[in-house]
Amino acid sequence: MLGVAPAVPAQPAGFDPALARDLSALCTTHTFRDLYGSDAAILPEGYERLHTSEPRGMDNLFQVFRKGAMGVIEVRGSTADPLSWMENVHAAMLPAIGTVVVDGRPFDYHFADDTAAAVHAGYTLGVAFIADEVEEQLRALDREGVHDIVLTGHSQGGALVQLLRAYLEHRPVDRVPARVRFRTYAFANPMVGNAAFVREYERAYCSSGTSFSIINPEDPVPGMPLAFHDHRIFSAATVNGMVSGQDGYDMRSLARSALFRMFRGTVTDLAQYISASVEKRIAKPVGEVRLPPYREEMNYTPMPGRVALEPFPYPLILRDSTILTNDSIMRANPRDAQGVFLNKDLYRRAPGFFQHKPYNYHVAILRRWFPERYSALRVKVLPENL
Repeated sequence: MLGVAPAVPAQPAGFDPALARDLSALCTTHTFRDLYGSDAAILPEGYERLHTSEPRGMDNLFQVFRKGAMGVIEVRGSTADPLSWMENVHAAMLPAIGTVVVDGRPFDYHFADDTAAAVHAGYTLGVAFIADEVEEQLRALDREGVHDIVLTGHSQGGALVQLLRAYLEHRPVDRVPARVRFRTYAFANPMVGNAAFVREYERAYCSSGTSFSIINPEDPVPGMPLAFHDHRIFSAATVNGMVSGQDGYDMRSLARSALFRMFRGTVTDLAQYISASVEKRIAKPVGEVRLPPYREEMNYTPMPGRVALEPFPYPLILRDSTILTNDSIMRANPRDAQGVFLNKDLYRRAPGFFQHKPYNYHVAILRRWFPERYSALRVKVLPENL
């Protein structure tokens, strides 16, 4: 019917917009420190940073915050380090119970009981690199009377906290105190497991209203793995360089190698080819990696507990600053009552990863649930994201 705004999808039971607002800000602290040297402007009120881990493994890092009786484990997303992106593309599937050996040290993992369940190999490694230190921090929080723990992260960090939740829930009480209760808020997370894993995860955590996947439908990353590229940060050519060890990446050489294999064989073959190559490439910085045999499938399934945000609006910025002084262009292109050109080709297009930026997720949450805070926000788009 004309004049009726589309209905906003109902949010899942247990979802707390105020908590999502704060957690999305915590996920953006890395961006602010990288860009401006300080995260004071984005750190939400009442949160005390207790611990920041050293970068480990494939540039994995997490922070620990406390607000009253609540603790937060925030896991950083992908960085510019090639090791971090290798973790993303190491997308062959492993059984959900098994042992990973890194540099001679075994890591026994248990993500699901269903023997049909399978998970992302790279993110399994990511959990292996941080799990012991996370458990140490959980025991320290428990000693301080903090038993309500929220796991959160953006992008790769969101994927890791979902697998980390499943791992911690299966740990013995001498490793994770019995009083600890988890909630999970993953932002912009790629997929982490197959349909069997997702079904068990949903029954165990989403049905109780304690795990959420907050995504922007226009963001390509929740469609990962093997479903996106960005020429400034990550591209198909970058994958080729990663797995071949080359410093310079060439799109045509990729067509002759990894991508060409996709069309000759199956997506599973491609994922296993890339994953095997990544294992060789990471041996020098992290040590030899031995994984359980790969599953013969690529049945990735979107994570449940979904909360969909509205796509992020990109500001109207003229492609050429001289347009307003060019009489012929002005005459040929009518404008609306607000002075906006009807010809959208005169404006810049959003960069490929604009819909994925952590600050944009934070702003979208303010716009949807906290309109007064959104209106008062001085910077709605970081200049660096334009």
